Amino acid sequence: MSMQRDARARAAHQSPIVRLFYDREGDLRTTRVLVIIMVMVAVIVTGTVGVSFAGAAAGPETLAIGALVVFIALKLPFLVLVFWIIMRKGNGEAHNDWSDRERGEILTYLADQARDAKGRPDEAERLQWLTREAWLIADTVPDEHRAEAVALAVEIAAMRPTPSGTTAPG
Repeated sequence: MSMQRDARARAAHQSPIVRLFYDREGDLRTTRVLVIIMVMVAVIVTGTVGVSFAGAAAGPETLAIGALVVFIALKLPFLVLVFWIIMRKGNGEAHNDWSDRERGEILTYLADQARDAKGRPDEAERLQWLTREAWLIADTVPDEHRAEAVALAVEIAAMRPTPSGTTAPG
């Protein structure tokens, strides 16, 4: 587990807002975030429509006050939430913080796709892409997990057909 994931996991036990959006492993609960964002957008739209009708009925002063209330009470918290989620998720560094389960799933998927590519007309291109993906994972995982990704990258590269049409010896 990387330091960033450890920090997020510790924070998940401290803050109710973080617990709302992150699980115990520090992963973002995407479905929950999307539902909350959809509800917030619906409230913003409803508030804006309500203020528009009230402003049309009561006058421009009511419209101005209502628009200010909708902006301060609804839109600003929404923007703060979205900004907070974005800032917590990305750090711009060239590493990943996948869990062992996630990394295993990705490597298994790449191995399965490499086996499925055999015999297809675009076999060489698929295997070349899968090799690049495996090397990318090998370049970004922590040192203690790098050997597994390197072994997969070498294995997939060995599956690529040679110019004569046969598979490279492996």
